[in-house]
Amino acid sequence: MSQTKSAPRRPSLSPAQIRSKILDAAADCLVDGGFASGRLLSAVARRAGLSRPTLYKYGGTIDDIKQALFERELAAFLDALAPRLRALTWTVDGIADLLVFIVGYARGHTLLNAALRDVPELALPIFTLQAEGPIRLITQVAEPIVRERIDAGTLPPHDIPVLTEVLFRIAISTVLIRSDMDFDDPDVLRDYLRTTISFAAGLPAS
Repeated sequence: MSQTKSAPRRPSLSPAQIRSKILDAAADCLVDGGFASGRLLSAVARRAGLSRPTLYKYGGTIDDIKQALFERELAAFLDALAPRLRALTWTVDGIADLLVFIVGYARGHTLLNAALRDVPELALPIFTLQAEGPIRLITQVAEPIVRERIDAGTLPPHDIPVLTEVLFRIAISTVLIRSDMDFDDPDVLRDYLRTTISFAAGLPAS
């Protein structure tokens, strides 16, 4: 008597893998126009292949998911920034190269571009009127790295929180303020930043 073979069971996912799947699906939905959607949670559940109860259990509300996604994307940026801080040279070209990376990263970030496109009234304050949060997180990553470089004598002594905020302001204004310059062209962007830094560095102290 033949026996019917049952379909192989899918390996179960860990809670961390489920949360990652939810955030990946949310990112896709938001880039596709979901920032302005009133049914985003349903779209995320469908994209992730999860039931609504499972989505609530591991992801929470849509605001929870957006916050977790923001924190994940910021953490990825900080991970990419850290080795560049360790390799930073205190020259016009060195600082310009760091800013080129930061500006290029932000301008090429699909999720950030989707937020600025669909809900600028929500996205812009995060980097302007409410920028103390991102600046604080960037400073927490930058300070021990830059402090170590200063102690080793490879960078001059500076007030690190002030330095972080100045570079943040330069970078974010270059990202958000549109002009006739094509900052998507790395050469144009680098020349602009080199000129800006050289101009500031050449001013005498009073």
